[in-house]
Amino acid sequence: MDRKRRRGLTPLVKFVEATSQLDPRDLLEIDGQRVHVRVSGEGPPLILLHGFMASFFTFREIVPVLAKRFRVITIDLNGFGLTERPTDAEAYRIENQADLVIRVMQEVGIESGIIIGHSYGAAVASVAGLRHPGRATGLILISPASRFDRLPWYVQNRPGQEVLYLLCRRLISDPQQYKKISSRAFFVDGILTDEVSETYRRHLLIDGLRFTFFGFMRVLCGNGFPRIAFEELTQPVLVLAGKQDAVIPLQQCHSIAELLQNGRVEIFDDCGHSAPEERPAEVIESITRFAADQFFLRPE
Repeated sequence: MDRKRRRGLTPLVKFVEATSQLDPRDLLEIDGQRVHVRVSGEGPPLILLHGFMASFFTFREIVPVLAKRFRVITIDLNGFGLTERPTDAEAYRIENQADLVIRVMQEVGIESGIIIGHSYGAAVASVAGLRHPGRATGLILISPASRFDRLPWYVQNRPGQEVLYLLCRRLISDPQQYKKISSRAFFVDGILTDEVSETYRRHLLIDGLRFTFFGFMRVLCGNGFPRIAFEELTQPVLVLAGKQDAVIPLQQCHSIAELLQNGRVEIFDDCGHSAPEERPAEVIESITRFAADQFFLRPE
C-alpha cells in the first residue's frame, strides 16, 4: 500500500488517463495546454462556464435542449474538470481565466456570443465582458459570485497552506464527506445523487490538483481577486438566482442587478445554488428568451 493510501488520500489520476475516453476533438491545445471544450448544435453561440470546483457536468441537463437551437460551447476552466492543470500560478488569476475563454472562442471560430456563467464562472464571464466587450454580446449570470475575501492570516504562509491542502485532499478523498459538503449547493432533494457527487469528485481528483490549490492560494493571499466593476458592463445582462441559495445570498444578486447599466434579475422559487441542475427547464426558458432578444430570433 502506497503512502497516500496509508494517509487516507485517494491517489490522483493522470491527466492522460482521465481524458482517455474523450473524443480528441474535445481537447483543444492552446499555448501548449490541453483545454476541455465541447461544442454541440448549430445557431447563435452560447458559451457556458461552470463554477468553482465544478465542471462542464453542471450543464448536462440544459445543453442537449439548448443545442437544438444554438451552438453551445462548454469550457472547463483552469484547475477544473477535464482541462489540463497549468503549473503557472498566474493561470488561476480571474483575468487569465477570462482570457482563456476568449482564446477558446477564437479557436472554435466564434467572433462573439452570449457568455453564461454559474457562480465563479459568472465572475469569469463578467470579467471577460469587461476585458473583451466586443466578444460578449450579452451575459447571463447564474448565482454570480462577486466578492472574494483574502484568506485569514494563518494560511498566508506556506506551512499553513500545506496543512489546508492536506485537509482539502482528505475531504475530496472521502466520498461521503465530499457529498455532505457539496449538498449545501442544492435545495432540491434528489439532485446530488451518489453518481452525480462521484462525477464531480472524479473531476477534481486529477493530477495537477496541487498546482490548482497553490495557484488559487497565491491569488487569494496576494491582492485577492479584483473587484468586478458590474456597473461598467455595457452589454445586456440577465441575473438568475435561486430563492433558497445557501451559497450566494439572494440580496447579493439583487445588488449586482442594481449596478448594471442594462440588467435585470429573475428568481427561481424552490431552488438553491445550482439552478441548471435544480431547475433546468426554467433556466432553459430564461436563456432562450434572453438569447432570442439579443439575436433577434423568432419565438418557437
